[in-house]
Amino acid sequence: MATNKKVVDLKDREEVSVDVEVVKIFDSKDFSRRDGSSGKVRNVKVKDETGECRIALWDNDVDMIENLSIVEGTKLRCTDCYVKQTDFGTDISKGKKGTIVVI
Repeated sequence: MATNKKVVDLKDREEVSVDVEVVKIFDSKDFSRRDGSSGKVRNVKVKDETGECRIALWDNDVDMIENLSIVEGTKLRCTDCYVKQTDFGTDISKGKKGTIVVI
């Protein structure tokens, strides 16, 4: 199991667990991959007492917002998720091993 961290301590390319609160839910976007296949992405701005970052939901995980009745103010536990530094800041992705649940 990944180390439980605060948002301020997240580092690029590490596997982490973090508890956060949803600040803003963005609309999903469709896109085309380099190989020509289509995909979906949806970003969720989240925070804890140390800072803010985004959760990037990809493809089948995009529907997680509706399936788990996530709204602004919902608290989430991200376990064994992957951190990536992007041009937009720090992103957390569920990846293949991670889980995101409402707490």
